Amino acid sequence: MRKILQDGLLAIFLFFIPVQILALEPVVFNENVLNQKVVDEINLIGKELQEKSGIFAGVAIGDKSDFQTLLDLHKQLPQSYVLLVLSKNSHKVDIIGSKGALTLIDKEAVLSPYPGTGSILPILATNKGDIYNAAILNGYGDMVDRLAQARGIELQHSIGNANRDTINILRILIYGFICFALLYYAQRRMKRKKNA
Repeated sequence: MRKILQDGLLAIFLFFIPVQILALEPVVFNENVLNQKVVDEINLIGKELQEKSGIFAGVAIGDKSDFQTLLDLHKQLPQSYVLLVLSKNSHKVDIIGSKGALTLIDKEAVLSPYPGTGSILPILATNKGDIYNAAILNGYGDMVDRLAQARGIELQHSIGNANRDTINILRILIYGFICFALLYYAQRRMKRKKNA
């Protein structure tokens, strides 16, 4: 009888563990900071990345929770993971991950405070509208795109970096126009001096 109970408990344990691992949502922790639409989008993108690459990309965002509590959530995650952590109470944001997965992204670029490279902190620095939903969705999308690019995967559900590409093209056009205008001005001055 004891053997049957032990085997039965073992079978139940082995049956439910894979279900629990597969049921892990990319939004690991949310203290009513992210709205449901953003949570659904992150879950959709994260599940696709995990299916195609085997890397779990998650988000833990807390309103009243301290930063260390959110960092400790990594113990519940699969072996290969990257976790975007933001604590409103502690005023901190970071990206942590397993050694292999974290090397695939440029953490410093995603967390850069400069608008040209960073995708989270420039949005958090503004005081316009719902900054947390925008910053987390933008940062998560950037992080997932970098992971997919490093693995050579094309994601169907991706936020993409079309805005960044558009801004870079406009920047090149504006700087090009300024350089052209300066060269034209210098050429005209040189002609005037030569003719005088």
